[in-house]
Amino acid sequence: MFNISPGNRRKHWYSLLTLGRNRLALLAVLAGGLGVVVLAVLGIYSYRASEFDLNELRVYRSESLLYDADNTPVGPLHDGAALPVTWEQLPQHLVDAFVAREDESFFSHSGIVWSSVLRSLWRNATALKYEQGASTITMQLTRNVFNLQGKNMDRKLVEAMLAQRIERNFDKRTIFTEYLNRIYFGCNCYGIASAARCYFGKPVQKLTLVESAVLAGLVRGPSIYNPVVDMQRAEAVKNEVLTRMVEVGSLGEEEADAARKTPISLCAEGKGGSSAVEYSYATMWAHRELEALQGVLEDGSAGVSVVSNLLLPLQQYVESAVETAAAAVEMKSPLPKAWEPYLSRDKAVADIQRKYFLTARRPAALRARNEDNDMKGLLQCSVLVVDARNGSRGNVLAVVGGRSALDGIDRWQRRIVPGRAASPLLFCAASQPGSSNYIVSDDPVQTGSHVGYSVVKAFYESLGLDAELPPPDKENDLYNGVFSVRALDLARLLFDIQNRGRGYRISLLRTIWNRRGGMVYACPQEKAPEYIRRESASSVALMAPFVAEEGKPVKMCVTLRENGGVWTMLFRDKAAAVFVWMGFDDNNPMMSDPILRNLAVRASEFLAQDVLARTREILKKK
Repeated sequence: MFNISPGNRRKHWYSLLTLGRNRLALLAVLAGGLGVVVLAVLGIYSYRASEFDLNELRVYRSESLLYDADNTPVGPLHDGAALPVTWEQLPQHLVDAFVAREDESFFSHSGIVWSSVLRSLWRNATALKYEQGASTITMQLTRNVFNLQGKNMDRKLVEAMLAQRIERNFDKRTIFTEYLNRIYFGCNCYGIASAARCYFGKPVQKLTLVESAVLAGLVRGPSIYNPVVDMQRAEAVKNEVLTRMVEVGSLGEEEADAARKTPISLCAEGKGGSSAVEYSYATMWAHRELEALQGVLEDGSAGVSVVSNLLLPLQQYVESAVETAAAAVEMKSPLPKAWEPYLSRDKAVADIQRKYFLTARRPAALRARNEDNDMKGLLQCSVLVVDARNGSRGNVLAVVGGRSALDGIDRWQRRIVPGRAASPLLFCAASQPGSSNYIVSDDPVQTGSHVGYSVVKAFYESLGLDAELPPPDKENDLYNGVFSVRALDLARLLFDIQNRGRGYRISLLRTIWNRRGGMVYACPQEKAPEYIRRESASSVALMAPFVAEEGKPVKMCVTLRENGGVWTMLFRDKAAAVFVWMGFDDNNPMMSDPILRNLAVRASEFLAQDVLARTREILKKK
C-alpha cells in the first residue's frame, strides 16, 4: 500500500468552484459593496426625480413663437396642436397598435422593463458609447413632458426614476392618453388628434386599423416613415406594426392580412403635409427648418421660442416692396418712388424708363390683384436676402416666397429651369485648376463640348445639385441649363461662387429655447468647406452672365427657360446678396410677351437694388 500525501493530491479544475470560507467572505463583501453602490445610485436619482413637478403632465404646450435677430417677436409658429383626446375616444385597434409597436408589456410593468434596461446597459457598455435605449411608453411620456435632452445614461436614469413616479401617481389609461396627446407625428403635428386630422382628415374615433398602424409606425421616424414623404416606407412600417400585433395576440392573422392589402389613403390636406395656415413666409421657413431638425431635437419642437437671423424691419419692408414691384408690372402707373435713385443718370434715359412703366402695353390676359385676394394665375415675385458679412455668411435676413403666404406656396422651394443662370456652374467645371487644356467661352455649348459631358455631369453631382440631368444624347441641354433645379439650390450655388467657392448653409434659424429658458439647439458655426475650387470660383464670379463693375454690386439678370420668369441677383461683398424671381407659377405663355418680359426684368432689377440698399442701411445701424 502506498500512502499519498494530501499535499501531493492532484487538483482538478472544478476545485476552483469550491467555495471556502475566505472566498465566501470576499464574495459577500463584493456583493454588499455592489448593493450599497446600487442603492446609492437609485437614491440619488430618485431624489433628482422627486424635484420634478408631476402637475406638468396636465399642462399642455403654449404656442411656439418666432423671434428675429434682436429678439423681437415675428409671429406665432402654428405647431399643429389640437385639443387633447380622452381614453374613451381612442379606438381599441389604435391602442393595440401602439402597445405592440412601442411597449408590449405597458399594461403590466411599473414604468421600467428591467430586462430591457439590463440589455441596453450591456450593449452600451460593450460599445463604450450610448447605442441603445430601453424606453417604455411611460419613459417616452417623461421625455416629452420634462424635455430631457441628450442620449446618455444620466438622462436615462432620471427618466427611469421619473417614469416610476408617474406610474405610482397616475393610472395606465391616463399615462397612455397623455402620451398620445403629446408625441410628434411629423408634418408639424403634435398629438394623435392633430395627426388624424392632418393625414386622414377625420377625428381619432374614426381611425381605421390601417390608419392606426400607419401612425403607430411613423413615430419612431416621423421624417422617414411619413406617408407624405415616402409612401413605400410608410407601407412597409405599417405592415411591420400589423405583424407585431399578430405576434402579441392583439390581432388575428386574417384581419392583419386584409389590412396589409389595403393601401394607405391620405386626405387632400395630408398629401401636402400640415393643413395649417401659415402666418408669413418667415414662419413657413422656420417650420421647414424645424422639421429637418426633429432628429436633433429628439422629441419635437413643442412650445419653443425660436430665435432667427431675420431682421424684422427688413422683412416687413421686403414684403411691401414685393407687392409694389408686382403691381408696377401689372398696371400702368407712375414709377414707384423707391426706385427713383436707381434710374439712369442720363435724364433723357431716366424719363424713358419712367414713361415705360406708365405707357407700356400689357398683355390683355394679364390680371392685377383684386380685393378678393385671389392668387390664382397672378404674376408672382419672391425675394431672398442672405447675409454676406464675415462670420454671418449664409444667414437669411429676409425672405418672401410670393405675394401672399395664405396660398401656402414658397416659390424658393419650387423648381425652375435655370438656362443661362446655370452658366456659372458650367464655367466652374471648365476652369478647374490642374488642366492645361480647358477653355471658357461665353457660349455654354462651346464650353461644355470642349470639357465633355461626363466631366460636367460629375461636377454638377459633386455640388449636391438635386436635379435630373439630361442624358448624353441631349448634352447640349446640360450645357444650356435645360433641366429643373430648386430655386433655393440655384441661389445657394451662385452665392457660393461669389464667396470664393465656399459652401455656406442658407439658414434662417439661430437658436431654439424651451419654455423653461433652456437652449436646446444652436445652429453650428460651419467652416464652409471649399467644394468649388477657389481659383475657379473667383474667376467665374467676374464673368458673364455676372456683371461686375468697379465699386458696384455684382449683378446677374437673366430670363429663365420655358417661360419660367426672370432671375435677378445682386451681391455686395461684406454686405448681402439679394435674389429676386418674378414670373408665373404655371410658366404662363404670357411670359414670352417681350413687353411683359422687359417690364419684369426692369422691375426685378429695381426691386433688388432697393432691397440691397435698405439692407445695407439697416446693417450699418446694428
